[in-house]
Amino acid sequence: MITLSVSALALVMCSPRGALQHLRRPAAATIITMSASDEPGEADERPSPIDKVRSAAANVLVDALPEDVTNKAERSQAPAVLSEEVCLMPGMPTVRVEVAPGNARRIFTGIDIVAECDDVTEVVWRVLTDYERLSDAVPNLVENQVVERYSDGGAQLRQVGAAKLAPMITFKATTTLKVKPYPDGLPAEMMAEHLGDTDSDSVREFGAALPLQLEVFPRPYCISSLPCRDITMQGVPGKGDFRFYQGVWRIQELPECAPPGSSAMRLTYSVELSPKAWVPVALLEGQIATTLGDNLVAIRDFVNTPKALERYADLG
Repeated sequence: MITLSVSALALVMCSPRGALQHLRRPAAATIITMSASDEPGEADERPSPIDKVRSAAANVLVDALPEDVTNKAERSQAPAVLSEEVCLMPGMPTVRVEVAPGNARRIFTGIDIVAECDDVTEVVWRVLTDYERLSDAVPNLVENQVVERYSDGGAQLRQVGAAKLAPMITFKATTTLKVKPYPDGLPAEMMAEHLGDTDSDSVREFGAALPLQLEVFPRPYCISSLPCRDITMQGVPGKGDFRFYQGVWRIQELPECAPPGSSAMRLTYSVELSPKAWVPVALLEGQIATTLGDNLVAIRDFVNTPKALERYADLG
């Protein structure tokens, strides 16, 4: 088993023997591949172990990256914000990646969740604030430790997330996060300035010039007049694989999207992040965006299990 940290993955992908190239498939999807940038060796020279890791990582990243992450034209189709007037395709997460100043990205993900209970919004809230058992809902959290609990209902968590790049090759990222719930939604002064539901290109241009600011969180991906609850997650400086990390979960009821006998809600996560200075964020954004989308699907699936409904829903 080979495990790659954030910095190790960047080293593999940036090493002199493999230069990243962006090629175009016939179907207009962008792929990432590796090509040797030095002269070939002897005919009987065998690839080194690091060559094998580099090649496997690159090839799997090609297949793992969703089209709206790998291709600028494709990802521009993801809306700037999600409106409550539109119900997303059941079970399909939406992912949007935006460039931020410096070596940083803003990533927005959203999914609609329907469950056979009276209030799936409350169920998801209880799942995300049950800090000790978060890994039940998010399987790629291979480590999830509650370091400290706060009187406001928040906590400090140390988490290690993992994603398989290939058989026997795993990508890992470590974060230490301060988590704080906002049952009535995030105060306006803690939300980054945004253009709202306007054209996608204008939002990208605006965001590309908007600096990262501690305690001012990225715009929630779901912005509407409906009541909402938010949970912020902020990286503790100096701990983990990211120089800067802060995000916000938004939990919002969708009364118009629920079939009879069920309830519906929208779960979104907006995050802005910057890895350690020498790690190019462009090498990581695809895997991070893919993992965030996978997390939303995992939460949706968990919420619909008898175990979760028995534990978190008021079934009467």
